Amino acid sequence: MKTFAYTAYTPDGKRKRGVVVAEDESDASLRVVELGLMPATLDAQAGTPTKARKRERRIDRDLLSVFTRQMAVLLGAGLSADAALEAVQGAAGAARIERLAAEARAGLLQGDSMADALTRAGGALPAWYAAAVRAGEQSGDLAVVFNTLAEHLETSAGDRAAITSALVYPAFVTVVAIVVCAILMTTVAPEIIAMFEESGRPLPPLTVTVMGIVDAIRDHWLALLALLGLVIAAIIAVNRTPSLRDRRDTLLLRLPLIGRFLRMAAAAQYLRTLAVVINSRLPLTEALRFSAGVLDITRYRAVAEEAGEALKRGESLSQALARLPFLNPVARQLVQAGEASARLGPMTERAAVLAESWLRTERKRVSVIIEPASMVIVGGMVLTIVLAILLPIFDMQALVTG
Repeated sequence: MKTFAYTAYTPDGKRKRGVVVAEDESDASLRVVELGLMPATLDAQAGTPTKARKRERRIDRDLLSVFTRQMAVLLGAGLSADAALEAVQGAAGAARIERLAAEARAGLLQGDSMADALTRAGGALPAWYAAAVRAGEQSGDLAVVFNTLAEHLETSAGDRAAITSALVYPAFVTVVAIVVCAILMTTVAPEIIAMFEESGRPLPPLTVTVMGIVDAIRDHWLALLALLGLVIAAIIAVNRTPSLRDRRDTLLLRLPLIGRFLRMAAAAQYLRTLAVVINSRLPLTEALRFSAGVLDITRYRAVAEEAGEALKRGESLSQALARLPFLNPVARQLVQAGEASARLGPMTERAAVLAESWLRTERKRVSVIIEPASMVIVGGMVLTIVLAILLPIFDMQALVTG
């Protein structure tokens, strides 16, 4: 089976695009006709995706959350993975979800596992997502895994929305303040400076400094724009180069607030996957292997793999987890209590919920801090520019009255 991207027309002449799964081009054309459409073009999507196609098919977290929830509901209703993907494709409501479902179904019909089919179809699915799906396949609890993933994605989306909402007002105020300050510095300030030059009086130091910065920006804006482009290119290069990405992660982990946030995020992802796999009744060695695969930070993934090897050598789960520097002691104690009481699955689930709660609280705390901090920065910038304009006026007034 292959996937075909089609362009077709409805009976009233409207153009529609989508994806169908078929044996060949003739079969694909018939399937498009069965949808009540008149096919115009068909493009086979088989083969290894190129980088351009991966970018085209990239699905964001919000759409991935919708897709995951749909799969959780359909699988929970007793449908097979193939039938669930076909149902999602038929009622997706979004072109990217339809494409993801269609290409994943094509891979599934060719013999791929669900995790491999989704990874190839999605182009950029998170590593922890594929690891969790693979664990669910091996345990036979795929519906439970999709439900857990949907809850995690929906919770993360809510947290991101809270942070974004906290940034909207400061961003709007910042833009307005920059525009107003630019108008003042390009219209009012030059007139005041001309008056001082005619009187022979020196400008206040603050005004000289601010005007020097404005002149530098005006004279070298092309160089500054090029520098900004280089910074963006450097960030992209760091994200795509493993060695540079490792150095960046090492640096970020040393920062007080960012390092704490990264550790909490790693702990939440690790414990959630560990709980899913353990509750799926897979061996503990497999649980640690899948959990290590979800970690994006190379340093943490290495110590997590070392913990898995320690478990194979005969150490207990709590002893193996003691090697992980990002896990909170309370979470380790919960896992240890579950190991001692033969309730490892529920206690690991509780540890995962606790880690996610801590992460959610930290995100809310950051969103609460961002707004006043940004307002203070913007207020300081506006105050500096206003003072740079008012101080010469005050000096001129003192000269006239004196």
